[in-house]
Amino acid sequence: MKGEGMRGLAVFIADIRNCKSKEQERKRINKELANIRSKFKGDKQLDGYQKKKYVCKLLFIFLLGNDIDFGYMEAVNLLSSNKYTEKQIGYLFISVLVSAHSDLMKL
Repeated sequence: MKGEGMRGLAVFIADIRNCKSKEQERKRINKELANIRSKFKGDKQLDGYQKKKYVCKLLFIFLLGNDIDFGYMEAVNLLSSNKYTEKQIGYLFISVLVSAHSDLMKL
């Protein structure tokens, strides 16, 4: 798995780039948001790699100009990881999406 990167993220970005219209892009984003939401709310515990991948997808969706209303706590949980790459994604997400005056900054 080392050196492969996050295949699911790469596929998602390729899907978005291949969309022919804004409507098609919006549908793909909504489908992915529903998938991520179900993964985060599911009974099955996600490993660090999966959390990192889904948080990266949320960050990409946000950078495309869409609102993100969930996923913040998963990013905060990545901060407590022992793995540098998971911690790095957590800090990146928090620094981009959370304003300095948010209650999450106190965590």
